Amino acid sequence: MQDRTARFTSLIQHVKPGKIVELGCGNGLVLEALSKRFSESIIVGLDEDLEALEKVLEKGFDNVIPIKADITQKIFPDRTFDTALFVASLHEVFSYRGKKKVRVAFQNASDMLMDSGVLIIQDFLRPPSRLVKINFLNEGAGKRFLRFAREFRPRKVRYEEREGVVGVDIADAVEFISKYRSPDEEDWQEEMRETHFFFTEEEYQEMAQRTGLVIKDFKKLPTDKSWWGAIREDMELTLEPQYLWAQLVLTKSVS
Repeated sequence: MQDRTARFTSLIQHVKPGKIVELGCGNGLVLEALSKRFSESIIVGLDEDLEALEKVLEKGFDNVIPIKADITQKIFPDRTFDTALFVASLHEVFSYRGKKKVRVAFQNASDMLMDSGVLIIQDFLRPPSRLVKINFLNEGAGKRFLRFAREFRPRKVRYEEREGVVGVDIADAVEFISKYRSPDEEDWQEEMRETHFFFTEEEYQEMAQRTGLVIKDFKKLPTDKSWWGAIREDMELTLEPQYLWAQLVLTKSVS
């Protein structure tokens, strides 16, 4: 929770008041923070999950309008909003729709911004490729990794195993750790369809530049130490990424 609060604080300081849209709003955690901070703004939340949108409605925000919509589709006319946000939603687009649809979502967000509007992105950051080792401290943890390697659908997990120690690319290691504590089978199956760590720093920047937006700020957000503490009793890692999240702030040039 402390990690999430810090990320929201970092995000909100870049928001331009007026008309604000969150693309992939889920059950409204970011909308709540935006509504409190920008009480005079009109805030729109888009999501395809009707159940999540109903939770937004239940919170009773006076200045928030939830709309059921596909964020890869063109929903609003050009130059509608002062600020647009993707918060932990682009990795879902990548997982279920592919990289081309991420490009479409980027472009649609750019188009709906007014001149000098702001696009803010927060999502997972894929670390640069390098080999790490995971030493499993019990049989159950090792078996769970092998199941992850078999069932993870977004990409093939390549690894070498020797005497309870696995060598694997760090992107796959952190992906596994992010899913390790799945509370039940339904959640596990959903996680096997979804990748968190989809873009490196360079890929984020390349995607942003393709839209013609200007990168005002790129920040790597630090890892929450408690995220690692939860798995210490089951495994040891030789290396840890210092950052797990990226934040981009982009502006639309006056045409």
